[in-house]
Amino acid sequence: MSQFGRFILALIILFILAGCWNRVELNELWVTAATGVDMMDDGQWMMSYQIVVPSAIASGTGGGSGGSSQPASQVFSVKSKTYNQALSYSNLKTSRQIYIAHNRVVFIGKRAAEKGMDRLIDFYLRNTEAREMVTMVVTDGLASDLLRKLLPPEKIQGAAMAELVDKESDMLSVFPKVRVYDFVLSMNSDSKSIGVPVAEMIGKRDYQDEKEAESLDVFKKTSAPLKLALTKLAIFQNGKLKGFLNKEESLGVSYLSQKVNNTEISFPCSEQPGREMYSSILVNSANVKLTPQKTNSHYTMQVGVKINGTLNETTCTKDISKTKTIHDLEKEIAKEVTSTINEGWAKLQELGVDATGFADRVHRSFPREWETVKKDWDQEFKRIELDIRVDARIKRPGLLQKRIGSQT
Repeated sequence: MSQFGRFILALIILFILAGCWNRVELNELWVTAATGVDMMDDGQWMMSYQIVVPSAIASGTGGGSGGSSQPASQVFSVKSKTYNQALSYSNLKTSRQIYIAHNRVVFIGKRAAEKGMDRLIDFYLRNTEAREMVTMVVTDGLASDLLRKLLPPEKIQGAAMAELVDKESDMLSVFPKVRVYDFVLSMNSDSKSIGVPVAEMIGKRDYQDEKEAESLDVFKKTSAPLKLALTKLAIFQNGKLKGFLNKEESLGVSYLSQKVNNTEISFPCSEQPGREMYSSILVNSANVKLTPQKTNSHYTMQVGVKINGTLNETTCTKDISKTKTIHDLEKEIAKEVTSTINEGWAKLQELGVDATGFADRVHRSFPREWETVKKDWDQEFKRIELDIRVDARIKRPGLLQKRIGSQT
């Protein structure tokens, strides 16, 4: 090929490979911080989008006081037969395109959770913009209501809720974080079950306060009477909601699911059973070992728990400088942990849902027998007994050797 021919070819390729032919400018997009999924009475889905208002954040007025200030985010809802149709129909309500790649959390209404998460999972795995690392949160009511509730002091509620779940999972482990990716794995596991945190609006509803919140005067008050909080754990089986666990039950399931990172344990003083004298330990590490054993025709799960922590509060009258006192406190901690695990386990057996993933462990330990057991696993799960052994150690009892107010 001649030099002139090469030049013409390079010129053609240059025009063909132009990189800006399908560009979308930032001011043409609505970046979504959170989404909500609700099932309505007419059988249609209602998708709610919490979109970020960049100008409000850049000016520093978003969520602040002042009549002319605009909120840092806005929420609007679209009803449709499918999730993608709702995304398309959003173009009828806004001049900008909804962009969900930066979505932090997806709220799931109770009726939608009872209907099943198959459509949600399909949407996140099939859509090229949706990301599987989005945090999942269930609500007892409508997801759209939670999206419209601010979570001070943060300006964007979706990002604030994602941070709240992250910190709770790391510091308390009562309601461990669940992403869409984790939910997908659970649906394809042997147990086909998982627990998802539940967020609710708590407190007494004040319609005057809500009216002020709409005009951005809510920040003139020191505290809003209606607040968002994580309250319980929603248990799913085969992608559908089966029931709820309270805080104690949920923490017990966290132990059995090996999801406890750090947590706080309050336990009574053994020398004064008639009085409400409690101590508290901050758990720095919790190692849980689960070993399935077969006894006769059923299974027993050996649960070995090793806990190391710091004594950060005590009202017990015993001298904690003595080794025996520390051992007595460790025994009380072991009793408390055992009680918590049993409480969570009893609730799961009542629901008949293997949210601990025991089925996967039995399958790996007894692969030949699993083909027979898996057909009746729901019934077999209810017959499993726990053999709990807790080894609690107080590594740092603190600087004080006696409680404040002791006479000796």
